[in-house]
Amino acid sequence: MQILELDSKLHMLYNEFLNKSSGNMLYYSLPYKKLLEDFLKCGSYYLVAYDRGKVCGILPLMYCKGKYGEVLNSLPFYGSHGGILADNDDAYYLLMDGYNNIVKNYVSANYISNPLVNNCHIKKPIYDFIDIRLGQWTFLGDQKKLMESFDASAIRNIYKAQRNNIKIVKTNNIDFLYQTHRDNMKQINGIHKEKEFFEKISKNFMNKNYEIYMALYGETPISALLLFYFGEIVEYYTPATLFEYRTLQGLPLLIFNAMKEAYNKGYKMWNWGGTWKQQEGVYRFKKKFGAIEKEYEYYIKINNKEILNLSKEELLREYPYFYVIPFERLK
Repeated sequence: MQILELDSKLHMLYNEFLNKSSGNMLYYSLPYKKLLEDFLKCGSYYLVAYDRGKVCGILPLMYCKGKYGEVLNSLPFYGSHGGILADNDDAYYLLMDGYNNIVKNYVSANYISNPLVNNCHIKKPIYDFIDIRLGQWTFLGDQKKLMESFDASAIRNIYKAQRNNIKIVKTNNIDFLYQTHRDNMKQINGIHKEKEFFEKISKNFMNKNYEIYMALYGETPISALLLFYFGEIVEYYTPATLFEYRTLQGLPLLIFNAMKEAYNKGYKMWNWGGTWKQQEGVYRFKKKFGAIEKEYEYYIKINNKEILNLSKEELLREYPYFYVIPFERLK
């Protein structure tokens, strides 16, 4: 068995391995790789464990050049999961050794574990800090099973939207989604995804792999949601709601309809994405839709201690969309 760097000759074997893996998620897919490379203008370094004509394990890595050197992530951009997928322990050890051997070449390296895989206890990546996140997931089912898993408050919100005659449609127009998402993030001093990112989705993904749902009040768009579909999982990627229409509960009805449709198409899980422990409102919102939870880790290695003396703003400017260090660790 040997480690190879992923190239076009290995794409077919890479996809065959990914499709059979129990931990396969959107973030490991080649279209997602192309999307991030296209938007972030970053470098990629995907490691493949190869043995006798087949791929036995994969580790996606991307790096960003900046003023203080290169930062390595698996993976960058809004909590994209990386981490090793392997079908045997030998492949896992080989890839982890490969990762640990190259970490020293970067000013900062961040390994994000996959919450669907329980192999980090075998051998961990080299790290100085661990940042804990909470993954939340809803198991999909028919309308009856979904309603049985929801909190009463979620059901009330869905019924309220129905009484308000909220209509759910699908659209290819990204303008409302982007503008409302941008405004929502500004209200909480968050970092919004750039319009260019949304524009590049159709370039890198087939229509069946993503969907934009929209909630209408009369003819007025009030909520929107970007979903990605991969394997058996639906990714809850970008929600957006006009503040002045939030009480109409368009987003809960939109989520409910999208869950039912996804289940009917054969999808089994709805991934709400990661949540920081201090994001209590976001956590409760996801929890009331039947979400279960599981912790996962960011393993951060800092090789250039100068990083610790920088400001949050400087790091965001030099390494946009890459995770460098927990901001509370800065001096």
